[in-house]
Order: sequence, then C-alpha cells, then structure tokens
Amino acid sequence: MPAAPVACSLTSAAFSDRAREWRTVLAGSTSEPIDDGLRLTLPVDRAGTVTELAVAEQGCCPFYDFRLHLDGTVLHLEVRSPVEGATILAELFTPSS
Repeated sequence: MPAAPVACSLTSAAFSDRAREWRTVLAGSTSEPIDDGLRLTLPVDRAGTVTELAVAEQGCCPFYDFRLHLDGTVLHLEVRSPVEGATILAELFTPSS
C-alpha cells in the first residue's frame, strides 16, 4: 500500500467531475469486498478508460492502490486504500445499480 497521506488534491468541482467519470465507467459492473478495498468486474472494452482514470486518480489521491487484471472478456479492477480512506473509496468506487 502506498505510504501517502489520505487526502485528495482535487477541488470540490473537480472531485464531482471525477466521481461522475467513475460512475459512468463502472455502470453495470459488479463489486465484491477484498482486504482493504473492492474488486470490480466490468467489460474488458472499458480497460483503456479505467486505466486513464486510475492514472489520473493516482495524481490526486496517491494513497490508492490500483491493480488491473484482464481475464478474457472481463476486466477486474482492484482498488485498495488505508483504513482512513475506506469511506471515500466506497463512495467513489461502488458502482450504481
């Protein structure tokens, strides 16, 4: 896990925009809890967008740990954070129904 403070450098407006981007790309995905985070499964054709968002997220929230696993027609995205970031992780990465 990265040893960075649990803080986001985005402005409130930029955070809202980023959250909307994550909701869009994660729409229809499934999630399951893992140690220190979530494992999301979504169509593999979203891998490029997910990767771009994960890179951008590392720029403002370096405490997140992202792992991508391509598995045939699906992409597994694992996102972990220190316990102090668990609430924001759940808010940002829990897919909407």
